[in-house]
Amino acid sequence: MRFRTFQIARLFGIPIIVDLTWLPVVALHVWLASSVYLPRQTGYTFTTLEYYVFGVIMSALLFASIVAHELAHALAARLERVQIIDIQLHVFGGWTRLAGEPSTPLGEFRIAVAGPSGSFVVGLGFFICLALIEWLPYFEFKPMIERIFVYLFIGNLVLAMFNLLPGLPLDGGRALRAWLWHRSGDIGQATKTSKRMGIAIAYMLSSFGLFSAAWWGDYLSGAWLVVVGFFLYNVARANERQQVARVASLRVPGTIGELMSAPAVGVPPDVTIDDFIERVLSSHRHTTFPVMRDGRLHGIVSLGRLREVPKEAWSRTLIREVMEPVNDTLFISSRASVPNAVHKLSKSAIGHLAVVDNEGLVVGYVSQADLH
Repeated sequence: MRFRTFQIARLFGIPIIVDLTWLPVVALHVWLASSVYLPRQTGYTFTTLEYYVFGVIMSALLFASIVAHELAHALAARLERVQIIDIQLHVFGGWTRLAGEPSTPLGEFRIAVAGPSGSFVVGLGFFICLALIEWLPYFEFKPMIERIFVYLFIGNLVLAMFNLLPGLPLDGGRALRAWLWHRSGDIGQATKTSKRMGIAIAYMLSSFGLFSAAWWGDYLSGAWLVVVGFFLYNVARANERQQVARVASLRVPGTIGELMSAPAVGVPPDVTIDDFIERVLSSHRHTTFPVMRDGRLHGIVSLGRLREVPKEAWSRTLIREVMEPVNDTLFISSRASVPNAVHKLSKSAIGHLAVVDNEGLVVGYVSQADLH
């Protein structure tokens, strides 16, 4: 089921998109803040209008904190040269949509931890504001403002810590995937393990929600935990099924897709040789690498070609300047036969071929060693 979305802002060139499912959540939060939280915390000493004014402000700051969390992901992705589609706000919070994936485990880890780190920083900012307000002499709205800053401080800490749970699609799951990818060099297996952890976390949240409702009578929080767990479970299972189906569709017996190494360890065209050595070559000891952006092949770079570049020029020479530009001799379809690949490799000076799917996206890499 798809809901209509609309853009409300653009920050650092990144569209901020709102799903219609987000609007009832905003309205509910304003009501709870204005009619329940603030009155109880301040002893019902202010007027209804004053509570609603500050409830709207508190809600706006909370949702701005969520945007800050996602914006941290987006800016980290931009530093890793991953294209950003937009930031979307929906009933369960927000997410940053990326057009590709980072090429290294370290890049994946940086993007993953950027969001929780941003929430910790924002939470620290609200804590500092709370300390400053408490330092000031008493004034009429001081108790209200103090409670708002306490709420926002705790809210950002909870947001950061919840997202650090080690299972996809949460940020902690992406960090776990990066670590497993770094250890094994197999992003596919790392993704599968992280998604299974996400499914386990979904079961735990739902179970705790049912326990809270049955044992403590906390029906609202219990129901919310069950819904969040159900959401995480569906996302993790949907992504897992999609990945399994995609890999299976490529591993056709008798074709190059059955024998290729997947996924391909690629390098963006606009990184310097120094960055490539530090971020990619240090973790993957291959002799050639496909040069890719957003899954599209731009060429292949070989270590032999890099050795021809003077070391003092590595910090200013981009990979695209030394790569073999893309041409028909550098790639092959995943549906191609093995004899076809052998023939093509025999004529290749590089000795490797990028494997592409029917949409032209790089899905693997193949060498003579893979065919024997």
